[in-house]
Amino acid sequence: MALKASLVGKTYPTVRVAIDEERVRAFAHAVDHRGSGVPPTIVTVPEIEAGLRNVVSDPEVGVDLARVLHGEQAYEWSRPLVAGETLVAEASIESIRGRGAMQFLTLRTDISDERGDRVAIARSTLLIREEA
Repeated sequence: MALKASLVGKTYPTVRVAIDEERVRAFAHAVDHRGSGVPPTIVTVPEIEAGLRNVVSDPEVGVDLARVLHGEQAYEWSRPLVAGETLVAEASIESIRGRGAMQFLTLRTDISDERGDRVAIARSTLLIREEA
């Protein structure tokens, strides 16, 4: 099933994720982050909560997870993360394009602090194999 171009711009509900000390320690251990401070890729947590989870469960998108491959990930940083803050994430479908039997869905997640100041923009591209 081909993805509908009309889905571009669809936005999913905002989520809030606390970046507390315990979560930071657990994440740093899991990714073998040896530096000081908050591992920057912890923004993947609100990104998945706000975007990926919604896209794969959205009946309007109609993605069969068995046909999905995570193809690309990119971050644009505005500032470092701070332990103890709460991140606010809002995801939207930025683009849909096709090439042969593959479709590419790019999900953009805007991640801010509670004041509304941008922390990062995350882009995740999903490769979706069409059914034969």
